[in-house]
Amino acid sequence: MEGDTPPLPADMGDTAPLPVDMGDTAPMTADVCVLGAGISGLVTAKCLQDVGLDVLVLERSGDVGGLWNLRQNCHGVMAKTHINVSKYNYCFSDYPFPDAASDFPHHSEMCQYIHGYVNKNNLLKLVKFYRSVKHVSKKDGDWLVRADVLREDDSGCLETVREESYRVKFVAIATGHHVTPRTITLPGQETFPGKVIHSVEYKHAVSSGMEESKVLVVGVGNSAVDIAVDLVNTGRCERVYLSTRSGAWIWPNYLFGQPIDLYASRLNLNVPWWLNTAMVETIISLVMGHPNKWGLNPKMRMLQTQATVSPTLIHHIQREDIVIKPGLDGVKGSEVHFTDGSQCQVDNIILSTGYKIDLSFLDPQIVDDVWDREANTVNLWKSVFSPVLGPTLAFIGYVQPSSGGVLSMSETQARWFAEMCINGGQLPPLHNMQTEIDREKEICEKRYYKSQRHTIQQDPVFYCDDIASQFNAKPTVWKHPSLAFRLMFGSCGPAQWRLSGPGAWQGAYQQVVKVPVTGFMKIYAAVLLMATCFTAYLLYYVFNNML
Repeated sequence: MEGDTPPLPADMGDTAPLPVDMGDTAPMTADVCVLGAGISGLVTAKCLQDVGLDVLVLERSGDVGGLWNLRQNCHGVMAKTHINVSKYNYCFSDYPFPDAASDFPHHSEMCQYIHGYVNKNNLLKLVKFYRSVKHVSKKDGDWLVRADVLREDDSGCLETVREESYRVKFVAIATGHHVTPRTITLPGQETFPGKVIHSVEYKHAVSSGMEESKVLVVGVGNSAVDIAVDLVNTGRCERVYLSTRSGAWIWPNYLFGQPIDLYASRLNLNVPWWLNTAMVETIISLVMGHPNKWGLNPKMRMLQTQATVSPTLIHHIQREDIVIKPGLDGVKGSEVHFTDGSQCQVDNIILSTGYKIDLSFLDPQIVDDVWDREANTVNLWKSVFSPVLGPTLAFIGYVQPSSGGVLSMSETQARWFAEMCINGGQLPPLHNMQTEIDREKEICEKRYYKSQRHTIQQDPVFYCDDIASQFNAKPTVWKHPSLAFRLMFGSCGPAQWRLSGPGAWQGAYQQVVKVPVTGFMKIYAAVLLMATCFTAYLLYYVFNNML
């Protein structure tokens, strides 16, 4: 991070007072167009720029960083948001956080870090801000992208001033899968006199007008839990109710004094799923108490669902600041009824019901090859390429990490896409790709609790290994024997995929060494070593004395 950086300027372009018909105006050209300047879009632009391509980035807002920006009237983080994956595993592979950064940085630190990355790699020149992509289609072997040019009016609302078009050889879609809020209408909601908002609108208890009130939060994902805790801590709310149909396991930020994501090692992840789940559930129950004790009553095993991370939820449940309730049955005036027959009076309701994938800007002739609206999933080989549309269109960040963060996954995807672009890479036969996609979906359905939250789940370590192997950047103990212990027993961070292959980074080895291996994993390794030595001795004894 390169110190404090001021807000980046926005390329508004020409802001004509009225929309202008493009008519026969020739589209602008570039090698590749990246849609979105969030973390996935920025790292994609950087990887494409590194291989010498002419890159254009279209961003709807006036700043980089995507959801990490605090915006009162738009998608983005809440005022109190911290990353829930540690700085060791949620960072750019060749641009780590400074050593002095906290383990779980605040969103303002995250924005500063992103701005430092943009400045270091001179990415700002690639971005056109206030461009809202409306249509992406294939034309004569190239891609045609149409976007509205926007500007903010005096009230802060965006209005269209004209349209632009761009003709490119390649497109990378990095708009993210947390775009369109999934909303529900509660039975009897029309009778409720208070506010009913989606969590995307919540930034702070005071600015949302919910301080010192009774609030119901629907959902038990990370956003729901963060909101419930914030309502208690900063909103001084009299009572907060958290309603969940499926229940939840709660993960702490730290386990045995270390960030919990540092335990996501290759050795742990290679343990049979049922055994790994049993071990994790036992440890978490010993440390925090079984979730049934706190009324969370999960309907799934711990590793069958997206992790909900909170260091303070259990504390507030213990103090009865937050009360766990089952699924909603309906609303009657200010009274909310639940499926167990209980009820409560609330002043406001926040729907933390997640998001839907939205690829509606794709041409109707191609969108059905990629996106299943009803199932909230995408049909992509290795979560990047459409078997039908080929290697010139990439989807970056359309994965949901089952542990850790999406950044390392997006970056590895982007490096692969960059190699495909410059080397004219080809995809396997369509039938082979579709068979693999179907197999992955079947595995996902068997592994995870049935929910629209779990349609694009991948484990970051195994997934990045798989993608990195496509361009010879997968780290192995044979290539890096001095890192063998860390590669097996540590999480190692994103720099491990910069140890070799195209785009290798000279500082990767030192950065991998900086990522802590937990004391628990060191004991685990020692026990395995002793068990191996004992087994070898026993076999030697039997061989020499019994045969």
